[in-house]
Amino acid sequence: MNLLFGLVLVLCLSFGEPKEMLPGVWVDEGTVEINASVAMDCHHPETPDVYLEMLITSPDTREHESLLVSMVKPANLHAGLLAAGFEPGKPVSFVDGERVSATGDGVIVEVRVEDSEDWVGLVEWVSHVENGTDLTEDTGWDGLVFAGSVLIGDGQYGQYGQYKADREGALVSLTPWGFEVISPAWVVSPDASVDEPVWIANREVVPKIGVKVRVRFRKVETESELDSDD
Repeated sequence: MNLLFGLVLVLCLSFGEPKEMLPGVWVDEGTVEINASVAMDCHHPETPDVYLEMLITSPDTREHESLLVSMVKPANLHAGLLAAGFEPGKPVSFVDGERVSATGDGVIVEVRVEDSEDWVGLVEWVSHVENGTDLTEDTGWDGLVFAGSVLIGDGQYGQYGQYKADREGALVSLTPWGFEVISPAWVVSPDASVDEPVWIANREVVPKIGVKVRVRFRKVETESELDSDD
């Protein structure tokens, strides 16, 4: 895995316009782009409230609780971010029984719906189930960071060094699990008995299920950008 990341970095020593460095991953200095589509149906009259724990996931994993689904492998997104100049940190962890926030370079995730030229922050597609406020208005929201997932395996059955985000299909999460490529910096628990789920897909702005989008990852340059994610 580390060898792959190193080769991608070598290939991206010069920039000018986005290049497809890995399948479905376009890289430029400070930005990475991938294709995706709307993963769930928040417009169905019987199930209008789609609770979210992921923002972008892989097929056949967590589409029912994710805004978008993408065919891009999480490990390839990681490699693309490295090539674009992002520095990974660490996913959320436990120290002395306390959850410690994910770290890494701040990332702004933007989306552009097919046939549109306008980019919007992906987090703008998330709203509070009770009062309809945007995610960025929440006092606990600290933006997204390039956590970088983890390698797992003990050498048995050929699994040594497996990239956990690939196994879990976790490209970008809303709830920090500890295995996603890009994680929120807050420490909301995935356990509903600890932190009650309150964030849903904003059906006022989220397109219909299956609509194709382009996703852009931009490196945060200022603290204010990290807080706003737009």
